[in-house]
Amino acid sequence: MDRLTLTSIIASAAFLIFLIVSLTWHNDELRPRIWQLNEVLEQDPELAEYPYDFKVLLFLNGVVTLTSPQASDVPLRPFLNRIDPSLADKSADAPEVVEAERRFRAIEMQAIRVMLSQSDVESVVWSLDRAWYHKNRVPLAK
Repeated sequence: MDRLTLTSIIASAAFLIFLIVSLTWHNDELRPRIWQLNEVLEQDPELAEYPYDFKVLLFLNGVVTLTSPQASDVPLRPFLNRIDPSLADKSADAPEVVEAERRFRAIEMQAIRVMLSQSDVESVVWSLDRAWYHKNRVPLAK
């Protein structure tokens, strides 16, 4: 194969890839549903002001899997202490801690409401956001 033919094949392939990516990027119908659902979460004003960003990890058969910094086997307190360091020296029943927990639960419920407002979403499940703990250097309780 001569150099001109090889160059033509490479240029054609690059153009085809560019065309596919640009059509996909600008057409909502062709963009992955996970990206669209994440944009819905980002556009909610109540979720946008909270210091944690809920993200869609998976969307399958009407079930959305959302990230969360809390799970049944992981206490919420290390997360709350990280986003509001003033809570670190307070007891679990201090009004500030109780309010922070209440606000987190309300924000979680808002994320669920936002997802369920989508016509193709039937339910929401949670997945512990281990990446957040790693990124913020917060050890996970074992």
